[in-house]
Amino acid sequence: MHRNGCDALIVGGGLQGCSIALFLARAGWQVTLVEKNLAGRHASGVNAGGLRSLMRDVREYPLSLRAMEMWANLADFVGQDAAEACEVRLGTSQIALAMDAAELQWCAARARTMRGRGIDSEELIAPDELHRLLPGLAGSAHGGLISRRDGHANPANSARAFRKAAEGAGVRILERCTVRDLSAKPLGGWRVDTDAGRIEAEWLLNCAGAWGSDIAARLGETLPITVLALSMMVTARVKPFIAPVVIGIDQPLSFKQSAVGSLVIGGGILGKPCLSEDTSFTVMDRMASSAAATVAAFPGLAGVPVVRTWTGLEGATDDGIPFIGPSRLHPGLWHVFGFCGHGFQLAPAVGEAVARSLVSGSLEATLAPFAVDRVHRPQRKDEAVP
Repeated sequence: MHRNGCDALIVGGGLQGCSIALFLARAGWQVTLVEKNLAGRHASGVNAGGLRSLMRDVREYPLSLRAMEMWANLADFVGQDAAEACEVRLGTSQIALAMDAAELQWCAARARTMRGRGIDSEELIAPDELHRLLPGLAGSAHGGLISRRDGHANPANSARAFRKAAEGAGVRILERCTVRDLSAKPLGGWRVDTDAGRIEAEWLLNCAGAWGSDIAARLGETLPITVLALSMMVTARVKPFIAPVVIGIDQPLSFKQSAVGSLVIGGGILGKPCLSEDTSFTVMDRMASSAAATVAAFPGLAGVPVVRTWTGLEGATDDGIPFIGPSRLHPGLWHVFGFCGHGFQLAPAVGEAVARSLVSGSLEATLAPFAVDRVHRPQRKDEAVP
């Protein structure tokens, strides 16, 4: 294999791309990863860091369960020092608040549905326990859902840990390196022209995140996503008062308290994406709704100053789950993108499952629901999920 040749070329250096690269390299493959910015620059490093199974689409549960095991044993994959820097906190719980009777009714129906599917990790939580776990919670809270094993981690440090682990396993990572052209070779494999020169590979993996649909389109494949600029903000430090991550049901609510006391607040508030310029911007008028939802749930937080806001670019599919699987048009091409803002927790399991599929030549069963051809076929009844 010449200098610019490899077994697999990965386009995109987010957490998914770095995780896949790590597991392929550990399986003995020569891997090159190309990232036009810095690895982890967008959604992977700037999200809320939720390690959440709560309220996931049931098609993601097998991956999520495996991923939770991997986060619990992260040192096995990225090394002890890097794992400690990732600040993994499991078992602190995630709680979805029901702020009115309609939301509580939805919670009860969701819990019944999940039990019917053999998933018992989502429990109804009564108001008395809710207020014990969340001091300062408004008296108007009716209850909610809790997943007790859930937690959170530091997203920026986690993205960095997987990048460094991939490099340590032998992955060649090219940052600030744009893909200029991609083409299939006549006898198999791929030829990709980049800022670092031409790279040839047997396999091409499209892990380009918000740009994943564009990469697919350049190869004649239509995999639609909506590009989102998901916004976050962080407050000044306050006295520690909660351990669980709190999320809303119909409210734009998502926050956790960091180890130093600041509140990290999300809630799915959309900023302004500028995909062609590789950036995004906070729309401050919209951030007010997330702040208002936080104060409505915890009135005592009124007046706590917000010290910083940011956004990260992400791609969302129409059905709310990612594209993970081989191209339906090109042998040797895989697509792994469209994680809809909740791919952080899944990433280790995605990397492991994709790598195993490529090495064995047989698709892992956990990846079957995410096939790219699902956008071209009718949805089956068993694919309709809450």
